[in-house]
Amino acid sequence: MISRAGVTATLLLAVGACVPYVPRPVEPAAHPAEYRARRLDDPKLVDWVARWAARPEPRRWTDRQLALAALGLRAELERARADWRTAMAAARSAAARPQPGIEAGVERAVSGSEGQSPWVVSLAGLFGIELGGKRGARLQQARARTAVAEGELRLTAWRIVQGARAAVAAVALAEAELQQARREVEALAEVLTLERARYEEASLTLAELARTGSEVQDARARAGATEAAALEARAELAGSLALPVRALDSVVVTQDGESGCGSLDDPGPDSLIALTLHRRPEVGRVLAEYAVAEADLRLAVARQYPDLNLGPGFTWDQGVHRWTLALALPNLFGFRNRAAIDEADAARTAAAARVAEIQDELLAEVELAMARCRGAMLERAAADSQMTVVRRAAELARAAYERGETSRLDPALAGLAVVRTERARQSAERRLRTAGQALDAASAGWSGGTSERWPDPRTDDLVEGAPE
Repeated sequence: MISRAGVTATLLLAVGACVPYVPRPVEPAAHPAEYRARRLDDPKLVDWVARWAARPEPRRWTDRQLALAALGLRAELERARADWRTAMAAARSAAARPQPGIEAGVERAVSGSEGQSPWVVSLAGLFGIELGGKRGARLQQARARTAVAEGELRLTAWRIVQGARAAVAAVALAEAELQQARREVEALAEVLTLERARYEEASLTLAELARTGSEVQDARARAGATEAAALEARAELAGSLALPVRALDSVVVTQDGESGCGSLDDPGPDSLIALTLHRRPEVGRVLAEYAVAEADLRLAVARQYPDLNLGPGFTWDQGVHRWTLALALPNLFGFRNRAAIDEADAARTAAAARVAEIQDELLAEVELAMARCRGAMLERAAADSQMTVVRRAAELARAAYERGETSRLDPALAGLAVVRTERARQSAERRLRTAGQALDAASAGWSGGTSERWPDPRTDDLVEGAPE
């Protein structure tokens, strides 16, 4: 029989190998203070951005630099990374085999022992053997779920980058609109001053003067609304970066590069559609979800087969020593339960349909972006032509005034037309850039296949990560 010291040593070893519980409470009141203290010029944040892009200039950041800052600050990326690590830990757990155990029993005979020892002591081991490929199916399921978590992590990073770049584009659009609105107010004010002088000379009616004054007031109202839109766009940009709004005070934001609509010619529409299905993180995630459904079905099929439990042991029965071997087959009639298999099979069919659904959505998105690019290019071409005509008319009006053929009001009106046409042209240019950015987003042009380096969301973060 096993000695008391051996049993005690075994129990102490089992208890000593356990991992202690360490509490880690969350303090909700601490994070708001940390959020309000964040700064865009934080040296740690600037160094993080400089790993992957040019070091930001003082008070001047590009959309790529701001997107990198968002990757370092946004809490949802840290959460998605933690979910991925949880899935990897679950994959290690799924690889574990059934752990052995022991079973002990003590009996005492109260009658009929006839002088023999009344005690019966038994000690048996417990060993489980999985049959039917359950462990392999469980491993496949865990690995597929890890792939889903990784796909979700990459998708989260992609959405953060696209959200930051879209917010930068909105700020650039609103602030350019504000500058143009102020120029129009100045041009109209100059026209009003000249028309007031003409009115005093009785060369202009009061109705015409009042009409121009009304236009000035309308332009000032539009400028006020544009300024409000610019402030709102800055607030949205700060939110996309997980920064307080005051962190962007006096910071000039710019956009890198040319319009993404140039990819319509290189690599071409067909190649762009193929790259979309290869690059977009949604495709990888939905394929991983199908792999999970496939593994679920495999595991449901494997569970039809019963496991084998072995229990070799030793019994000391009233002075008689016996070796025993117990066998067990739990869930013997599991093959009769086909409901779980039918459910898993239906889920696999739904997952396959989801793959096609995501591909349809992405193809429609990239084709819509290409159509918007073509329309924006046509609009800019028309605005360029109109700009040429209006500038020529302004030059002629200025020349006529210098020759003394017209009053100063005529070149002022021509200058107002130039300002308004420039505003329309810049609006067309910004729409082209916005369409190009949408095409880049639809085709995931920020990720693979470019010379730009981006952090690996699995390993690189502002606190711990570092590029290889």
